[in-house]
Amino acid sequence: MTHSSASNNQLKLLKKLLMRKYRKKEQLFIAEGARCVEQILSNGYINVKEVYADESLAESFSFIPSDTPLYTTDAGTLADISDTENTQGILAVCEIPDEKESADMAKEYGTIVAMDAIQDPGNAGTIIRTAAWFGAAGILSGTGTVDIYHPKVVRSTAGATGFLPVLNGDLNEILPLFDSAGWSVYLLDGGPESLDIRKVPHQVRQLIVTGNEGNGIQKSILNSRYPRVRIPGHSDAVESLNAAIACSIGLYQLSVPNNRET
Repeated sequence: MTHSSASNNQLKLLKKLLMRKYRKKEQLFIAEGARCVEQILSNGYINVKEVYADESLAESFSFIPSDTPLYTTDAGTLADISDTENTQGILAVCEIPDEKESADMAKEYGTIVAMDAIQDPGNAGTIIRTAAWFGAAGILSGTGTVDIYHPKVVRSTAGATGFLPVLNGDLNEILPLFDSAGWSVYLLDGGPESLDIRKVPHQVRQLIVTGNEGNGIQKSILNSRYPRVRIPGHSDAVESLNAAIACSIGLYQLSVPNNRET
């Protein structure tokens, strides 16, 4: 396997890419860990610009294609750049795909997931991963949501990063656009007045909104005319479901027409 030593300028860029503003400026993000890098390389959703590896482990990463530039450095330097305690000795620099235009996404069919201020990277990554599993039509990343190209989010998607089109913005402005384009908007809310999600009729265009881990969906959206739906369960035993789990159940119910209470 051919490789070159990483330059100081390259290593400086890697450190910068741990920060959102530089990811946005350079339109690049980092994928960390052997499994994550291998999945991104194999599925081809994302353009991998270059790979960096621990010089003592580089030869063991046989999944790196011969035409992908490979640079090496020492384990300590890689650990300084890494966002995790266990770096596994490899990371990839990937290009951020072009963002989807709202008008283009609104022309699609299926189920769209909207994240309203989801702040935990693990939750955001799991939501994206689950949405990809159920073949969602796209992701809306609302204001206050963690950057979906944060290294922890990318790792949590288990290779699904880039599979779905993404639109970032204020959901107060975006949701009405989809509503007017014929999308049925549902708000995940555990309140007693919410409709049992199993009773929601399957639509060809449906959008499900998942709220912040601590505060739920913002009031300006919750108080709109969009229907609230709940996942039935033992609320006397547990106050609420984890945001990613709730969204996963919601996706299952809305994406599979047969999952309806008769």
